[in-house]
Amino acid sequence: MTLPASGALSFSAIQGEFTGVNPISLSEYYKSGGNGYVPSTVPEAVTASNLGGTNSPNARYPAISGYDPQINTFSRLYTQALWGDNGSTITMDRNFTVNKTGTYNYYVGYYIQGSGTATVSMYVNGSLIRTHSLPVGYNTTTSATDTLSVSSGQVIRTVGSGPSSGWAVIYVYVGGSSYNNASIDLPVNTSVPTSGVISLSNFYGARDS
Repeated sequence: MTLPASGALSFSAIQGEFTGVNPISLSEYYKSGGNGYVPSTVPEAVTASNLGGTNSPNARYPAISGYDPQINTFSRLYTQALWGDNGSTITMDRNFTVNKTGTYNYYVGYYIQGSGTATVSMYVNGSLIRTHSLPVGYNTTTSATDTLSVSSGQVIRTVGSGPSSGWAVIYVYVGGSSYNNASIDLPVNTSVPTSGVISLSNFYGARDS
């Protein structure tokens, strides 16, 4: 739960939210303090919606590790393992909307049995954020990770292409606090000091989760 934003606050209410020991002392409850009672961030679940765009046909199906672009699966916001074969070109231009403001992590990777270079570009709300060039030698994988700052209701778009020579695949995973989960770390307890003077009023609206 969250402590009230106004009105009376008590030591016992703070202890009930954040735990602690008796006798109660406010000095236990500095944000990010050594006892870890009051966090500076909490994880909060996020979801993706409105998957749009197109991609080349997937040359593999899920039983052999091919995953068409999809949202809210595998504990991620976005997952793809888009395969090509026999000289075809893998292409995708997919987009989806996120429902919370935060920093989103992603992974892009390219594997090919022969050799080649794929490119994957990441956009936020129509603006190109960065492009990854993924050159690959024989039968290896090249990958990159980074983050995107996205506001609630904005669109993440991933655009890419790469050749096949034998089997090849472009992976894209987008998550929250890591690319393999669907939660983001939101800042909380901004009024609670990390040291110095501390009072009950610092805990209006504070929360442990």
